[in-house]
Amino acid sequence: MQDHQSPNTMKILYIHGFGSNYHPTKPKIQLLRSLGEVVGVDVDYCKGFDIAFQKVNDAATACDLIVGTSMGGFMASHVGANLGIPFVALNPAVTPKQSLLKHIGSFVDYNGNKKVLDQKTVANYPDFKTVNGCGLILLEAGDKIIDPKHTLRALEDFYDVRMIEGGSHRFDSLSDQIKEIAEFVIIAEMVYGF
Repeated sequence: MQDHQSPNTMKILYIHGFGSNYHPTKPKIQLLRSLGEVVGVDVDYCKGFDIAFQKVNDAATACDLIVGTSMGGFMASHVGANLGIPFVALNPAVTPKQSLLKHIGSFVDYNGNKKVLDQKTVANYPDFKTVNGCGLILLEAGDKIIDPKHTLRALEDFYDVRMIEGGSHRFDSLSDQIKEIAEFVIIAEMVYGF
């Protein structure tokens, strides 16, 4: 962050997960609005890391915070580190080249669109960014899609990682974490000068 921002003047980029899209009426977006203005971008992860990264990076340039779920959390780590913007990753994908393997081939996304994901695209995804970033990682123990214990072990040496009981991969407890996110932004601003 350039100047001290009160939470209500903060601009937040929300990044959705794999096979999903951004929609301003979704519950996570509504909850994040208590912290500031929320904008989003539709990301087609089937087009590969470079294209997805560029689209999110362009959308994030005027933002003060990036929040992402699953693949969105993964992407938040890369864009946040690249632009020097703090990020919050909710149940993030840590190694997409492994977690995306089950989606290789043709499938229908959550919006009813036919998609194709190929092996080469998956193989070119890097791991979660662990250098030059300022992140808060929030995990729900009930995530059955991406093992939260593995994520904790992979990221705890690099970021503030917190495990929350219950929940699911969609991250059900965001309303209980809004205060934690607001405090993280204040600390990031003071400690890192964002």
